[in-house]
Amino acid sequence: MNNFLNTFSVRTFARTFSISSLLFVVFSFLLFHQVTHAKDAAQPFVTYPNPIGDYLKRIQQGKQTHVFDPSLRFEEWQKKARRALIKLTGLKKMEMELAGFTPKVQLGESKKNEDSFTRSLCSIETEPGVFVPFYLLVPKDTEPAKPRPLLLCPHGHDKLGLHSYAGAFKDEKHKRKVLEKKGDIGAQAARRGFVVIAPATRGLADEVLVPDPKGRHGNRPCRAQLMHCLIAGRTPIAERVWDMQRLLDWAEKNPLIDRTRIAMTGNSGGGVLTAYTAAIDTRIRVAIPSCSFTSVMSAEGFIFHCDCCLIPKLRDWGDWKELGGLVAPRHLLIVHGVDDSLHHPPTVEKLAINIGKIFQAVDVPNHTDLKWGSSGHRFYPQKMWPFLSKGLK
Repeated sequence: MNNFLNTFSVRTFARTFSISSLLFVVFSFLLFHQVTHAKDAAQPFVTYPNPIGDYLKRIQQGKQTHVFDPSLRFEEWQKKARRALIKLTGLKKMEMELAGFTPKVQLGESKKNEDSFTRSLCSIETEPGVFVPFYLLVPKDTEPAKPRPLLLCPHGHDKLGLHSYAGAFKDEKHKRKVLEKKGDIGAQAARRGFVVIAPATRGLADEVLVPDPKGRHGNRPCRAQLMHCLIAGRTPIAERVWDMQRLLDWAEKNPLIDRTRIAMTGNSGGGVLTAYTAAIDTRIRVAIPSCSFTSVMSAEGFIFHCDCCLIPKLRDWGDWKELGGLVAPRHLLIVHGVDDSLHHPPTVEKLAINIGKIFQAVDVPNHTDLKWGSSGHRFYPQKMWPFLSKGLK
């Protein structure tokens, strides 16, 4: 009996010690990041020497013509702001130029695998001569009588992006690299019962790059795309949103897909595309931009996003607060990594608070949230799935 009590005491102590240790670690982690964010907030993200710093602050303020105004009727503000954004991106120009064009989809062979879904490599011609490949992932137990939710997941600056997201790995090295960061987001969604469209992002995937002959644009295809778009009165964002909308047009007619339950996500440049598509196209019910949703610039004038995400005169329109406001009253989850050096946590947090006020103004405060992952520039699926499930109910 004494031996049993001694053993019980040791086990109880060990269990208590383990729980205490775990709580201490969790508390230390939270305290560390609170202190880190406090330090970040006290420090500028970058420093520009004057007079350059003053010059940037002066010219980058913009008119903010469509800044959210709670005194206006929400639907009227949203209608005007969305219409102006469509025009500003160059998407309106594309709509007019391509009004007579009918996109064509070429379905690929459905390949079975050991996973719980089939995968087929397809293609859509979104404008004359522009063929955008995409993977279609379909759960194996899908029945025509039971349409499934759709996840549209465009990638960012990854030339193998659509293959990465769909889990269609080129080799073991590619597989290890993607799985280390849980980047096969489309495959993960298909295992959860989603029909998935994992498309190539124009200007970022190998299959739809704009070449940079002679390296005139820094040997950067995405910048080459930007230059060609600007000359034509477009932007890469407009072209990419256009591609996503044509995929949505096709998906709406697919009997496998429940058109009332469409979600969209992407990391980095794919997150930027998710944000703009959801702001412009109300068919997206849940938007989860990852490691991308922030203000146009920091307080010092540093521009956060890549050149190919540029919208000329955007600051005359508003900021990403308004972009988030255009998603309301639908669902918007902003996800970032605490150690992502491309973004500034205090700027992101301030933006999320202001977006929350817009959602509050339309009585859906729980339709938006900000979640922090524990590392860098990558997906955090464990932060995404609960929000996604709730938003699609």
